Amino acid sequence: MTGLKPAFLAVLLLAACGGNPFAAPPDDSGTPTTTPLIPATVTKDVAEAGLADWAADDATLRIRMTAQDATDLNAEYVRDPDLDVGSYQAYVYQSTTSNRKVVALVNGTSNIKAVAAMEAGQFADDHMGSQAWRADVFTAPSAGVGASFDYSGTYAGLLNMGEVTPSGPGGALNPEQAYRTTGRVLITADFTEMSVSGGVDQREIIETSEELLSIALKKTGISANGTFAGSVVESDGLGHDSGTLGDYGGAFAGLNASEIAVLLLFNPYGGGDVLEQGIITLPSCTTGGGPACP
Repeated sequence: MTGLKPAFLAVLLLAACGGNPFAAPPDDSGTPTTTPLIPATVTKDVAEAGLADWAADDATLRIRMTAQDATDLNAEYVRDPDLDVGSYQAYVYQSTTSNRKVVALVNGTSNIKAVAAMEAGQFADDHMGSQAWRADVFTAPSAGVGASFDYSGTYAGLLNMGEVTPSGPGGALNPEQAYRTTGRVLITADFTEMSVSGGVDQREIIETSEELLSIALKKTGISANGTFAGSVVESDGLGHDSGTLGDYGGAFAGLNASEIAVLLLFNPYGGGDVLEQGIITLPSCTTGGGPACP
């Protein structure tokens, strides 16, 4: 199993309207521009995803993942509602029952979308990663709207451990299907001081009902383009943490930062080789509400 790498690299391009869904829109000079959304420590093995073209309940989702998952670079994942986590829709890819199986969870709106994918393991390796897409540049809340915003809803995640997939070759050659996780999210952003933090509690593995550590998104700055990146830590809910578990990155979107997407990669047990790829896509409490909204 692979560990986390410390270097932060910007890898994601804003998708253009029409044409190549991975291309960035041009600036005023006609030159393509790039806007980093998620650090490479979190996007990891997912190079690209067809999020610009994806709509809820689409039968397929195209993902380019370094996972030995498909003969084509851009694999076509198929919808599997049985693996949904709340509003996060599941797609899977497995070329044959003897080969690696990847589960992807995707969610979002016309303003911002995100996907997290996990191949839980076969032989000595596993693969994971994520990507996000945003339709336009960040628009901060204007005067009179309010400087602080809350975002609450459901968290979803995938673990690099799970159940043996059916009809495999048997024994130590079997591929695994990732366990899914869920939880309750509250994220708070302050657009006066340009900072964001948050937490996820009531976390558990869906397949086993095992309770997991509550986590916090440690306070970090919001850049001028509405993106942010920081550390995932274990949380006791009292403002204390027990050390860094991994990394997160995200972006705001929509008028007055009405939506947020966050992607995470961290160790859910505080040690060992288990990794969790997490995804959060939420409306603000002023537009959509949520279980932990004020």
